[in-house]
Amino acid sequence: MEKTKSIIQKVISLKWYYQLAIALASTGVVVLLVKFLIWIIPIIAGILMLLFVATEGEIFSTMWESYKQRKQAPLNPLLTSIYHWLTEKGVSDLPITTMQFTQGVEFPDFNQGVYFIHLEKDISDESLADFETKVRQEIKFLSNSLTDCVVSRSKREPFLAIKVRLVSSDEMLLQNHTEEEDF
Repeated sequence: MEKTKSIIQKVISLKWYYQLAIALASTGVVVLLVKFLIWIIPIIAGILMLLFVATEGEIFSTMWESYKQRKQAPLNPLLTSIYHWLTEKGVSDLPITTMQFTQGVEFPDFNQGVYFIHLEKDISDESLADFETKVRQEIKFLSNSLTDCVVSRSKREPFLAIKVRLVSSDEMLLQNHTEEEDF
């Protein structure tokens, strides 16, 4: 604030023809800036409109999701690795919907290890079992068999979804352990 006041005081202390020259130069620069903005803004708006039409409106939601995910990094690098595997290779055989999330994969809480794969239509039990096998193999590979997952159907408004929840392998062994008697 004080620097601004000192600059104004210096300009006021100049002779009148220097003040006039500074005022004319400043006005000229502002006019040129306005002319440039009037010329460039329609071009930028046109490019954005073409991107919006070409991607059916997905470009802005994809960029927003990417920004949010970049801003909140998970504590566990395994979560990021699994997310990248899901978006790049894991969902290639599924009828996913990509209207809101990158490759249809939602990662709502970066530290919980829960993923939702949004589907356009319901899939068969066989397709779900194949997907579960692939996901479990990849998760065990990435975590050196320390982590496993539970895959289930889920209703995630407004879409059908597959929920993938990471759990420790020990927890999975305890859940699946049942004793049966043979008579």
